[in-house]
Amino acid sequence: MLVTEILTILRNIPMKHVLAMILGFLLLVCISILGSKDFTEEDKISELRKPLKLSSLSEDYQIEIPYIEKEVVIKRNDSLFTILDNLGVSKENIIKLINSKKSDLLSKIEVGDKIKAYVNEYGELEKLIYVDNIKSGIRAERVDSSYVISRYESKIEKVKVFKHVVIKDSMYMSGLRENVPDSVLMDLAYINGWDIDFTHDIRPGDTFSIVYEEVIIDGEKVIDGDILISEFNNRNKKFIAVRYDLDEQNSEYFNLEGENVKKAFLRSPVKLSYISSKYNLKRRHPVLHTIRAHRGVDYAANKGSPIRATGDGTVLFAEYNAGCGNEIKIKHSEDYVTRYCHLDRFSARTKVGRKIKQGQTIGYVGSTGLATGPHLHYEFHVNGKHTDPLKVKFPNASPIRSSELMAYKEKSSDLINELQKYQYLIDQREFYGG
Repeated sequence: MLVTEILTILRNIPMKHVLAMILGFLLLVCISILGSKDFTEEDKISELRKPLKLSSLSEDYQIEIPYIEKEVVIKRNDSLFTILDNLGVSKENIIKLINSKKSDLLSKIEVGDKIKAYVNEYGELEKLIYVDNIKSGIRAERVDSSYVISRYESKIEKVKVFKHVVIKDSMYMSGLRENVPDSVLMDLAYINGWDIDFTHDIRPGDTFSIVYEEVIIDGEKVIDGDILISEFNNRNKKFIAVRYDLDEQNSEYFNLEGENVKKAFLRSPVKLSYISSKYNLKRRHPVLHTIRAHRGVDYAANKGSPIRATGDGTVLFAEYNAGCGNEIKIKHSEDYVTRYCHLDRFSARTKVGRKIKQGQTIGYVGSTGLATGPHLHYEFHVNGKHTDPLKVKFPNASPIRSSELMAYKEKSSDLINELQKYQYLIDQREFYGG
């Protein structure tokens, strides 16, 4: 009778409510069963003392201890043990590394090389890299309880970079503002230094465009490489220089006709100077106050500024000479002689009969002899006659060999097209305000 009444009631209740009642009933049964277990005080303490079971976590979920990259340059009297100890590597890890196979590869570390160590807060060494040159090194990686040590070769790439600069003040400062690296600007000045005096010839509005290389090792920029081509517009004159490999070890820069941009003489004997007096056959002498021909160029500079030989040659004269003060004469060939006056002192290497290289320091700016202040008086003699150093046309160094002229012209044409392509993109971006 009771069962019949219950079934009648259930028929009149919606199905979702019936399911809810059943689940509630089952829950009460579970609670009553669990609650019936009687834990003693010792059982409770024992349960609390049980260690957590990390194995219940997913194997994919691991807590990683971060390793910090530490780098050191090897100094005199350093050893691998002292370096790693100073980097915070535990002695246990250091001993494991030293006892690993091929650890002898790390036994001959050299002063100036780099060591990179990846160490965590517990002093565990995960990886060590010994960089012995730009192309290769030695790597040690932890595997279980020891280290696998081997030589490695770096992946080296060269990426071309284009820069276009409009000069506002100096070539150097304008280039830095456009993020041209310092070393690249120095190379640019060297390449064009025979045609352009960067102290005196540069004018606002001059421009230069270059394509140079960046050396990327294992995805990271390491150094700025060589300039491949440069185009310098100075005072409405265009100077183009293209790098060409003469062999595996030597390369030089040439113009589009295959002539070497390097000249037999530098344009200026003193850097960071200004011309205080030009070549003038009717100049009034500043000390004697008489009309006396000035057969050279005066470069005003700070006392002690280095004076460089403008070309290769042999020292003919190096001593005090009356009004010229301390004087040097260099014979460059049967045709050319240069003269340097009013030096404060001579370089220790400047001796009569000694060979001198272009750009080598031969002395230092002074005011000896008949001089009103520190400066260099510089003369250029051709076939025994005085010639204006600012106007003389210097002979070039050796041109491209005729056997390589065709290959050079193909390479230079490709680089010119590349330079023009980059320049076109710059012009388009500026035109459309990009």
